[in-house]
Amino acid sequence: MNKLYVFDFDGMLVDTIRDSIACLNQALEEFGRPTFDEDLDSFVYEDLRQFLRDNSSSKDTLIYPRYIEICAESDFSSTKAYDGMIEVLKELASRGIILAICSNREQNVLEEFCGRFLPGIEFKYLSGYRQGVPDKPDPYRLNEIIENEGVGRENVLYFGDKDVDIIAARNASVKMVMATYGQGNEMDYKDSYIFALIDDPKDILDIEF
Repeated sequence: MNKLYVFDFDGMLVDTIRDSIACLNQALEEFGRPTFDEDLDSFVYEDLRQFLRDNSSSKDTLIYPRYIEICAESDFSSTKAYDGMIEVLKELASRGIILAICSNREQNVLEEFCGRFLPGIEFKYLSGYRQGVPDKPDPYRLNEIIENEGVGRENVLYFGDKDVDIIAARNASVKMVMATYGQGNEMDYKDSYIFALIDDPKDILDIEF
């Protein structure tokens, strides 16, 4: 039976955080809100979530659509695939593993970024945010990929770096692999649902299930 590997995008496959925060801070400035100025080398995503909640700047405000517009105008010059990731994905494909992405980044941006930052990788499914379709941790789009492929859930691995990825995998009843090099935190890494922890993209090739 074929195996299906479904990946989160930001913080799992590609390091987008510096450009994303720069775009966010521009949007925050335009709305007169405080900017997020934490050290991004020690950054965890929950800090950003709390900051946005505390400053009335979360995703359900007008700041978010402006942030999306700014992202579309940005060249994302600091963004890149994590070291070794492209080689790992090519090796997985050579082993006959079906590759997919399930991300909360907008669908059109996800498609553009995959072509730009993960060149030469053939993902069978690219699932980004679409209006009217729930974001992760709702398992809707993850389930959609699995059901479209017709693969048993015992043959699926979902890869992510944050707590919402753990919840999405649990909600979809698939095994979850957590990357410690992304934007998660120590509490996330201790979650009992995690099937495997990886500290480097190359560790993906050693996972057995």
